[in-house]
Amino acid sequence: MIIRHTIETTLRECVDHGQFNDSLVEQFGTEPHWYGCPRCNFDKRHSRDAVIRAIGVTAHRDRLTNERLLDAGIPLRFQSCSLDTWAAGDNPDKLRAWHMATGYVDAFSENFGVGRSVMLLGQVGTGKTHLATGILQQLIRNFGSQGLIGRYTTAGGIIRSVKDTFGNRNRSESEVYAELVSPHLLVIDEIGVQHGTDFERTVLFEVINGRYEQRKPTIIVSNLGMADLRQCVGDRAVDRLRDKGGLAVLFRWESARGAA
Repeated sequence: MIIRHTIETTLRECVDHGQFNDSLVEQFGTEPHWYGCPRCNFDKRHSRDAVIRAIGVTAHRDRLTNERLLDAGIPLRFQSCSLDTWAAGDNPDKLRAWHMATGYVDAFSENFGVGRSVMLLGQVGTGKTHLATGILQQLIRNFGSQGLIGRYTTAGGIIRSVKDTFGNRNRSESEVYAELVSPHLLVIDEIGVQHGTDFERTVLFEVINGRYEQRKPTIIVSNLGMADLRQCVGDRAVDRLRDKGGLAVLFRWESARGAA
């Protein structure tokens, strides 16, 4: 079995199975650890002892979830940003945003079924990326071991990926779009920091529309309000994001950056 995100391997001796290659594997949001004898891990998952089998199955599920979390591309700064660490205090607007996020997660089977998207809009430094990556992280924890694939990216990263295909025989625009449409959930951050060119609008529409056609939900994060967002990505893109009851949350409170 090839384990992704392996930092290093070393030869060890198992008392039951002899020599094996142990893997030190990166862990999402915490320190890496060694995975141990793969045959022992397999035997635990298939043990006739219910307690041992439960331990083995849980460990295997956690490893699959860890790989899904790492593959999602959530930046290191936001790996500790879960729904549980969202600080709403007694601010009613922050509480509404948190309840939207947790409600979206709780009803994800329905939301995924209709391709319901989310728009997190408003002031800088108000926790939009925290909430977006918190939703993404929680859904991977809930469904990652069952095959759910989530991904975080930025609008600028998408545009650069498309531009990098120009004159590149090894990678095409269609491959870039296919990779962005394929995840079950995609978070697109930093919409609105681009130059607002027709090319950029076309690229972002291709992604949003491609996911809309496949009924795949998208979470977008932007410092813009709704009117400016329509100007940035176009009416057609916003209308697709709002289809089937797409959610829009406005972050109007002050920035937390630089606060003591």
